[in-house]
Amino acid sequence: MRTRPLPLSLLSALAALAALAAACGQFVSLGGGSGSGGAGGGPDSGDPESSSTSDGSSVTTSATTGNGGGGSGAGGEGGASSSSGSGSGSGGNGGSGTSPCDDDLALDDADPFHAAQAIEICTLAAGPDSAGLQDARWVLPDGDPIPSGYDLPYALGHGLFDGFGPNVLPRAGKRLLALSSGAARRPGDPGYTTPMAGYTKNYSHAAPEGFPKSSPACPGVLTGQPYDGVALEVTLRAPMGTVGFSFEFNYYTTEFPAFTCSTFNDAFVALLSPPPPGQTDGNISFDGQGNVISVNNVFLEVCACQGGPPCSVGGAVYPCSLGTSELLGTGYDSGSGNGATGWLTTTAPMQGGKTFTIRFAVYDSGDAVLDSATLIDHFRWISTGEPVVKTYRPVPP
Repeated sequence: MRTRPLPLSLLSALAALAALAAACGQFVSLGGGSGSGGAGGGPDSGDPESSSTSDGSSVTTSATTGNGGGGSGAGGEGGASSSSGSGSGSGGNGGSGTSPCDDDLALDDADPFHAAQAIEICTLAAGPDSAGLQDARWVLPDGDPIPSGYDLPYALGHGLFDGFGPNVLPRAGKRLLALSSGAARRPGDPGYTTPMAGYTKNYSHAAPEGFPKSSPACPGVLTGQPYDGVALEVTLRAPMGTVGFSFEFNYYTTEFPAFTCSTFNDAFVALLSPPPPGQTDGNISFDGQGNVISVNNVFLEVCACQGGPPCSVGGAVYPCSLGTSELLGTGYDSGSGNGATGWLTTTAPMQGGKTFTIRFAVYDSGDAVLDSATLIDHFRWISTGEPVVKTYRPVPP
């Protein structure tokens, strides 16, 4: 069926409006809708999501929603959108709703901006004073650049997954970000190496600022020299009306149960800069006892052991209440021991209009064998309440 072209006068008016919106510092969406709807804009305080925590508290977050031009067939790509989340796209019969911006990202896509899209950071700031994603880059856990000559092994340490085994799916959108101290690949993917065997990238680096430090679960034990680290660092400007942000992650390790409370404990950290008030370092992901996210944190509940669960290891008891289904098909389901946390949520306060950086990092400690990995997904802004730095297990819907 043919369609009538828009009059040139109307096209000119639309172009002028788009230019005016950009000049006024509006958001520009990275993603476009296809079929059912176009890409939305920034936080919409009128379309909140509620997320319950395991202790009964709740936070309200704002999805990346809006009215975009999508329509039938190929649909249209969302254009400039206001902070209220309404924008217009080109072509098709418009629809409204949440449009993922990570539909067509490849497993080995090395663009750090696409890695940000995989965790639902979908809004690219129109300028330095505009809300959204200001910058994204791959770095080492301490913030240094990738060592010269190690780009290829480094790149195997990150991947964009559409799932991890049959039982672990993205928490939002179509992709999630995987970071690994070994190879961030699944069984059957090109470049896969079993985490138990370990993929050695052959570089070392400094620990993040404030690390190493002992965990309350392991008094006096410090982790060793960091190796094979990978980190995504994003710089964001919070939309006006924001009071915080949250994201979800799932940590996997081959160190359970043989290497608890040892110098070899691999870690996942989420480093906020500037650091939250009252903290001596910027890490915002840790358990209620202050343990770094490693094999020693109390959230490690996806596990099993001979004669258990529960599993008694070095004086600590791991209930392993979530079983092992989330390990199946991931590569962390073979060998004598593996464990994971299951999906967790980290929240942190952030004032609207502030610019800040988050560095998501995973690294080996003490040596470069027995790998660990972290899945990261569903970054979103919090628009109500008084969020604090906290990591919790969300109550299943």
